Amino acid sequence: PHPNPNPNPHPHPNPNPKVWDRDLYWFLCLILMVFAFRDVKTLKEHQRDVLNREQSEEWKGWMQFMFLLYHYYKAEEVYNSIRVMITCYVWMTGFGNFSFFYIKQDFGLVRVLQMLWRLNFLVVVLCMVMGNTYVLYYICPLHTFFFLMVYVSMRIMPSLNHSQWGIKAKLLVLGVAIFIVWDLPGLCGFKFTFGAFLPTTPVIGATGGTLWEWYFRTTLDHWSTYLGMIFALNFPMMQLWFTKVEALPPARHILVKGVAAVLLSGVGLYWTYYYLSLPKLDYNQSNPYMAFVPLLVYVYLRNMTPWLRSVYLGPLHSIGKTTLETYLMQHHIWLTSNAKTLVTIIPGYPKLNFVLASILFVVLSQELYRLTMTLRGMLMPDDKKRCVTNLGIIGATLFGSWAVATIIVAASTGERETFKEGNFTFMLTVVVVGLTIGVLAWIKRAVSTSSRVTSGDSSGHDSDQEQSVKLLSGGGGDGGSAGTAAELLP
Repeated sequence: PHPNPNPNPHPHPNPNPKVWDRDLYWFLCLILMVFAFRDVKTLKEHQRDVLNREQSEEWKGWMQFMFLLYHYYKAEEVYNSIRVMITCYVWMTGFGNFSFFYIKQDFGLVRVLQMLWRLNFLVVVLCMVMGNTYVLYYICPLHTFFFLMVYVSMRIMPSLNHSQWGIKAKLLVLGVAIFIVWDLPGLCGFKFTFGAFLPTTPVIGATGGTLWEWYFRTTLDHWSTYLGMIFALNFPMMQLWFTKVEALPPARHILVKGVAAVLLSGVGLYWTYYYLSLPKLDYNQSNPYMAFVPLLVYVYLRNMTPWLRSVYLGPLHSIGKTTLETYLMQHHIWLTSNAKTLVTIIPGYPKLNFVLASILFVVLSQELYRLTMTLRGMLMPDDKKRCVTNLGIIGATLFGSWAVATIIVAASTGERETFKEGNFTFMLTVVVVGLTIGVLAWIKRAVSTSSRVTSGDSSGHDSDQEQSVKLLSGGGGDGGSAGTAAELLP
């Protein structure tokens, strides 16, 4: 192995160590909330669904702010809370994408490629430019993997998605598969699934090897996406419950919702006392199975009244739209040494450094979001042929550039090991993308007949919410939960 298993290829000349400041951490969180409440925006009537798109972006926004400050100040005492927030992100991957595929029934290759572009374009560029590994930016492979899990689950035998027992059987099979991979004793299922192609040698971002880093990251949330899918399946029932309760006389309306709020809050307090207070390592053991408790409490309380569903906080919404870019850029603009130390612009002035680095960080993250979405529209259009052609050209260009650069470096330094070390991640990414495209093409051919059965004109049918309720009770139709819930992710 390399004498230093976790080298920094681009060290900062004058980094500052992180210093935990509890008072400043919570002061900044309070300042953000006060600022956010000065910009309360109101939704139009047709946008006021439970867990609507704008509310979801707001949710991601305040979680992302606390997550970034956790890294900046090395706020280890709030580690357990941050773990819950990451669970919420992964849960949204299951909820949002299940809703999309359930409602739209769009299993086309274009949709998949556009999502993979959104999740991975910037991180692949960073891996090549900074010489880092894919697993260092673990949020990207985590969401990519669980997105593909949802897609494959819904794509196989799609005619079962809208039958009374078919979708439940598919979710049962998926649940068994998750249990086998992550919960069998001795990690036998995990090693069998991932051990063949994930190395155990130390690399940047995984001092214990990519296999064990991937095990750690996925194990913490291996049930989160699955629970999000189950929630999405029953989401129309939740909407219907709110509609019926809000049609009751005011006294009964308040009583029913109040009792539900008290019961859920009691469960949340129990979780806070017995689980949130656990030491870090002990809490990690419980997170995959219990982190959904505060999540559900938040979803209910945030949507408890029609007014709460009709408003959102503008600044938090703006932060939520760029969560991917702020997560990635924190490693190189806000922080340095792969998020281990602080960027120093003015030595000796930590607060001025924080302000200047934060301004650069936010502005560049927003610009990268705009560029990523603009390039996706240009290079990943809705036309399948053009989309695949462009992807092939991009892949060939990047691979050719990487090959030429590797040869030049090897020739100039005489290091033949260059081919074996720092560039393995990018080669693996190219191979994985190619294999994904091949598998998706094979699935499309294999289930083309059943796909035609589920397609058709939806005109003249009931609303999406009414159709979903009918489907869950065995009726026909091709609807789903509210359309706004289907697009939680960009």
